[in-house]
Amino acid sequence: MKVEFFEYSSDWYIDGRSERMVCQGPRAVVERFIPRREFAPLFGGFCQSDDRNGVEYLGVWGHRKCQRFRRILRERGADFTLQRKNPGLSLRIASSERGHVAYPRR
Repeated sequence: MKVEFFEYSSDWYIDGRSERMVCQGPRAVVERFIPRREFAPLFGGFCQSDDRNGVEYLGVWGHRKCQRFRRILRERGADFTLQRKNPGLSLRIASSERGHVAYPRR
């Protein structure tokens, strides 16, 4: 069974900064193929969100990182479909190896 992943333009910033492309899938699925400890060396960080039902999503932001994220998942055997739409997820954590953190809108 294919799982839905989402790729969309973020709406994280309220101060006029450029929004970034985000790619996320259900955390339980993503971590079967890419453990969280690998996100910093592979992508420089991660973003975690959840939907209205409490399902957690894990992924990356930035066009090239999204491409690499999808490629690595497929190379490691993940079977998913990509929906190019904003599913209305709520950002919980955006962590970067360099220490930059994006906080959710309030």
